[in-house]
Order: sequence, then C-alpha cells, then structure tokens
Amino acid sequence: MQKIHRCLRFFGLTFLAVLLFSACANKVSQTLTNTADPLPSQCRIVKHLMGETCVPLQPNRVVALDHSAAGNLLSLGVTPIGVASNLLPELAELIPDVPRLGQSGQINLEALAVLQPDLIIGAHWDMKDTYDKLSAIAPTVAFDMQTTADWQRPFRFHGQVLGLETQAEAVLEQYQRRVEELSAQVSAPPIQVSLVRVTAPSGELGLYLKNCFGGSILADLGFARPPSQNEGTLDQPPFAKWISREAMPQADGDVILLFAFGATPEIAASDKAELERLKTDPLWQSLKAMQQNQVYSVGHYWGAGNSPLAADWVLDDVEQYLLQASG
Repeated sequence: MQKIHRCLRFFGLTFLAVLLFSACANKVSQTLTNTADPLPSQCRIVKHLMGETCVPLQPNRVVALDHSAAGNLLSLGVTPIGVASNLLPELAELIPDVPRLGQSGQINLEALAVLQPDLIIGAHWDMKDTYDKLSAIAPTVAFDMQTTADWQRPFRFHGQVLGLETQAEAVLEQYQRRVEELSAQVSAPPIQVSLVRVTAPSGELGLYLKNCFGGSILADLGFARPPSQNEGTLDQPPFAKWISREAMPQADGDVILLFAFGATPEIAASDKAELERLKTDPLWQSLKAMQQNQVYSVGHYWGAGNSPLAADWVLDDVEQYLLQASG
C-alpha cells in the first residue's frame, strides 16, 4: 500500500513538473515573440552609425524622430505613425493627426511604445543617450548629415531602410528634371540671392551659406550668392554664420529671402515678432534689396528642409520670386 502511495506521489509530482515546464516554456516563447527584434527570416541587416539593425522587410508602422526623416518618409509616400514635435510648420500641416512624441532629443518613450512601431528612424545626434531604449521598443536606425546641403544622401539611406530604393531614385530624378527646366530660365549673369534667418531675443541675423539646404539648390540652379555667403563645403559644418545688427549690410543681395523658425510655439512667436521689428529698422531699410522691393518672406525649409518634398517648396519659391527678379 505504501508503494502504491509512493508511486502515486511520484507520478503526481512528475505531472506537476511537466505542467510547470510547459507554462514556463510558453511564457518564454511569448516573451521572444514580443521582443523588438523580428525573426531573421522576416528582416534584413542595415548598417548605420549606431551599429547594425535587422529591419523588417516591409515596415508599415514607422516612427520618425526627426523632421528630416519625416519629410523623407512623406516624399516616399509613407505616412509615419508618430513624429517628433519640432517639425517644420509646412510638414506639420500635412500630418495634423499623427501623434507628436516630444522634441527630437527628448522623445516620450512611453508614448512611443504605445504606438507599437515596427521601425524607428532618427538622427544619431538625437539618439546617442536613448538608442538602447529605443531599440528595445522596435528596430531603430540612425542617420547622419554633416550639413543640410547633404540632404540627398540620407534620403537615399531612408529609401534603402524602407526597401524603396527604386522609388527614392525616381524622386531624385524628378527633382533633377525640374532643376534643369528652371535653370534654363536663370539670367546671365545670375542674380545674387541672400538667405537670412531672424532670431530672438539676440536680434542676430543668420546668413545661410552655400552648404545649407537652400544654398545647395541655388547652386544646382546656377544662382550666385553674396560674398558674405559664398562659402561652405558639403561635408563640413557650419552651414550658417551669425552677424550682429552692425554687420547687417552683409545680408544684402539682389534678392533677400527672409525666414524665421522656432522649435516650440513660444520661440516661433518670439522670432516672428523679431522679424516684424527688423522690417522697421532703418539700417535694414537702407539695404539695396529692401529699397528695390526684393525682400520676400519664405519658410525655414530654405535653411533646413532636408527632403525632396521641401526641395519642391524651394523650387516653387524660385519660380515665384527669383525667376521674375532675374528676368
């Protein structure tokens, strides 16, 4: 009888152990399934500044943690499911219902995780301290850009990450065709175009150089730049320099394109007020471009649009303001 009890006890304990092992195995399986890393058969390796990432073959829940990434996604026909808050206003208007996740360098990780992305794209300078935490949420890739004139390289990279290399090349070819059409209308000798950004509260003016986003497009078109801005190389910052009010004549040109930008609504309002104040400054009013009514307000995309979509906006401004001035 004791043997029978011992046998029953043994089989009971064995059965319980099997149940516990099965439960633990299922738990581990669920944990592995829910991890941010897809299975090797479902992804491909992408090398980037922060390492190597196995990116889903067809990502469809992409988060953009930088306005350049957001613009590039939209240029490729991909709408992100979440974006950084500090977008260019023109970009923000295109995706009003997409959740904002905080400033590029201060992303709300909890809000990001709720979106359940399958891919995160951001600038490496914003993700140095959070890359591991972002990668725990979803596969994360980082891009770099030395100057904003270098915008086509990260665009091609984003096309590669999304598996849309062919589409990316087609978009750039479309840009090149439009540049060729407009450059044929640029006068000889070309007019000098000045790119000026207003900032508050310092009141300094930013002169944007040849190696800024808009500067690279002006170069593609064959426009000239004022001597104070006719400098800068593609892969070496800075792409802008700052001058005081006393040096304001350096901002002059045949045409001045004037813009402001604020990463937050408060900064944007302050910069806009400074821009209006500048227009009443006697020294500003003495500039040749002002006296000839050749000063035009444009968007900050001229300085840092960084996408084919923004390049189209620049070319629209060229048609509206610069071709008539050079004609």
